[in-house]
Amino acid sequence: MTITTINTTQAPDAKPVAKSFTLSTNWQTMIEVPNYEVPELVFGGSTTVEPGVGEVISPLMLCNFTANTVAVDVRTYRFDLNDTFWIVRNMQIPAYDTVPLPLNGQFFKSGDLLELKTDTNLAVDATLSFTLGQSEEDDV
Repeated sequence: MTITTINTTQAPDAKPVAKSFTLSTNWQTMIEVPNYEVPELVFGGSTTVEPGVGEVISPLMLCNFTANTVAVDVRTYRFDLNDTFWIVRNMQIPAYDTVPLPLNGQFFKSGDLLELKTDTNLAVDATLSFTLGQSEEDDV
């Protein structure tokens, strides 16, 4: 997997993002954290690629809008570990019900993903608010 790099004149500190979509039986990406290519503060005008960070600021809202119970899977891919971790697996959402999944406060680094899918096509809406921006460097 490669990390997307966004070329910008100034990377955002914490750009708010609201994302909503209807789930399918295939994995869909809710959060994907890019790198940022930004100008270096040096003579000559070169650029540098800096890591990004995402922070979840709301619960993941999962709304079943059908008359049947539907199962949802949520997982995260951690780029630096090259591994996938389950958050919930086969979580049952009753008919016409909404379930908040408390992910607020979770951090994602460049290359990390938050992915979702369901066992029934086009039955569950997913909504999440998070921030994306350039990660701060620990230069101590």
